[in-house]
Amino acid sequence: MTIESTEQGKGASTALYAAIAIFVVGLTLLLFAAGLNGATQKLAEHPPTAVSTKRVTLQNGFEMPVKIYGLIESPKAADVSFDTSGQVMAIFADEGDRVQKGDVLAKLDNDRLSARLVELNATLERTRADLTLAELSEKRVTVLVEKKLESSQRLDEVKANTAAASAQVKEIEASIESLDVEQTKTALLAPFSGTISARYFDEGSVVAAGAALLSLTSDAPLQARFAVPADMVSLFRVGEKVALNVDALNIEAMVSQLSPVRNRQTRTVDILVNLSRNAGLRPGDLATLIGQRHGDSNGSWIPASALSNGLRGLWRVFVVSEQEGLTLESRTVEVIYTDGERAFVRGALSEGDRLVTSGTHKLSPGQAVKLSEGDVNSADGATR
Repeated sequence: MTIESTEQGKGASTALYAAIAIFVVGLTLLLFAAGLNGATQKLAEHPPTAVSTKRVTLQNGFEMPVKIYGLIESPKAADVSFDTSGQVMAIFADEGDRVQKGDVLAKLDNDRLSARLVELNATLERTRADLTLAELSEKRVTVLVEKKLESSQRLDEVKANTAAASAQVKEIEASIESLDVEQTKTALLAPFSGTISARYFDEGSVVAAGAALLSLTSDAPLQARFAVPADMVSLFRVGEKVALNVDALNIEAMVSQLSPVRNRQTRTVDILVNLSRNAGLRPGDLATLIGQRHGDSNGSWIPASALSNGLRGLWRVFVVSEQEGLTLESRTVEVIYTDGERAFVRGALSEGDRLVTSGTHKLSPGQAVKLSEGDVNSADGATR
């Protein structure tokens, strides 16, 4: 009885284990079938992604724009000053006033010079009278010597007196001329036509010789000065027209001078550019000159939107492989230059590759894609 019960228990356990095994296998098969069905449905739900493309065109070298910054300046600018010291008696021009060449801008007090001139004129009259007397004495003594009534020594003495009186007259006349020049210099004249840009002294101030009284800026067409890198100087020619940008204004200009020397500190060469108009511009404004620098790298221009981040800080692009359907291939490139909208790159690109131009952050290598409608039409047109 006990032996039969034991055998019946073993049979029940075996049957239970078999049932559990069958259940696990069946459940596994069901889950696998469900997953396969879901994957098939998922593939069916995600058709190939439409992408916009363009053909890669390789070229030897490229031109990249370079911005060169400079300052607007006046062709003539001067700090005008007296070349003699004295007290400022009057100033006839103020900041912002326009003056013409030769206009009197200011005057120094010349009372002392006037008094000195009166003194010299009186001395001149006296010396001229002395000269007249000496000449008359010389004539009388000459007659007496001829009549043997006076000695030759006396004649020599009166001739010497005449010469001395004549020299005194010439000396005083020269002093008067010098004083006239000094009086002329008490009037400050405009060296050229222009506008007063600064005033440094007022009436009553005592100024030293050479101390700037007013600053004068010419009204002639303004010019701009640019410090150009030595390797770009050859891109500009005297007489060549160029475009400048000043405070969002596009201004036509012409290259007037190329400096024959290089700045020792910056190693640049100055270029002077004459502006066609002065409207709204002032000396000191910042100007931008656009130059073109040649790059020797071989590569291709591509849209900046075609770039995406690659491995180890490199850039990558996607090209469409047409060998087995349309799938994506990742290519690593190096960006040589970019202006924000397009980039010149070199790397694993070949002539005629179909490059994906946008939406690259949503794509991955090996992904199935299809060409956008515009690309399909262009491809069909090329085939025909």
